[in-house]
Amino acid sequence: MKSDRVDWDTTLSLAVGRARAAVSKIHQSQRSRRLGKGASGDTTLVADRAAEDAIIKTLRLPGVRVLSEEAGEVGPRESTWVAVVDPLDGSSNYSQGIPFYCASIAVARGPRLSDVEFGIVTDLQSGRTYYAKRGGGAMRDGRRVRPSKEEKLEDAIVGLDLSRSKGALLSRSTALIPHVRRQVHFGANALEASMVADGTLDAFVDLRRTMRVTDVAAAYLIVREAGGRVTDEDGAELDPPLDLKARFGLVASGNGTLHSELLALVNRTSA
Repeated sequence: MKSDRVDWDTTLSLAVGRARAAVSKIHQSQRSRRLGKGASGDTTLVADRAAEDAIIKTLRLPGVRVLSEEAGEVGPRESTWVAVVDPLDGSSNYSQGIPFYCASIAVARGPRLSDVEFGIVTDLQSGRTYYAKRGGGAMRDGRRVRPSKEEKLEDAIVGLDLSRSKGALLSRSTALIPHVRRQVHFGANALEASMVADGTLDAFVDLRRTMRVTDVAAAYLIVREAGGRVTDEDGAELDPPLDLKARFGLVASGNGTLHSELLALVNRTSA
């Protein structure tokens, strides 16, 4: 198979399906078993490794380099494609038996986030799947989706990750809470950000500047292809290099009006 002729629709569906099957086979007693630390610096669980092995095995194709949260870089750097993988986003949820965790894969033909051409995020518990390809719109379980049209902060349900926030960052983040209808956080940011694409959430915000491309590369494309907005916390276009060392904040919204309201609020608070 030539690298520029990969059937990514089929390949990505197969990869997340295999990851889901691999995770489902792990006995409950092994859910919290640790294997050390991965390339990203996070703790690697048995399920992280199982899901990653299944995905990398599927993506071992000519001309494909894999950048994964656990294994790091796999394959030649001169490859045509780079697949950006978080095999188990929400591993803390998984280890505690909380049914909200996912696999995320983005495929880019270039070195930056803006080069992503395909993205898939699958809830490994329920099988719910978000998928997008550049210029082709976004889908949830095979049906085209569009984001929320909600423009008022006071009526918006917003995902907000406050994990390990403190000091000025905590103050800046929590300043949103009195102004929105409800603030939620489910513990798997790739899936939570993707929920902006179909209007399940009106927006998702993470101001901590700890987001990595493995967390958000697929969701970035999914939300944009659905018609939503994705920027950093200052409103600048989000375009980090596809590198495990890159860190950034993120604001994703269903429409430009709500996005502007969110940015104005968080930046007024930081002034």
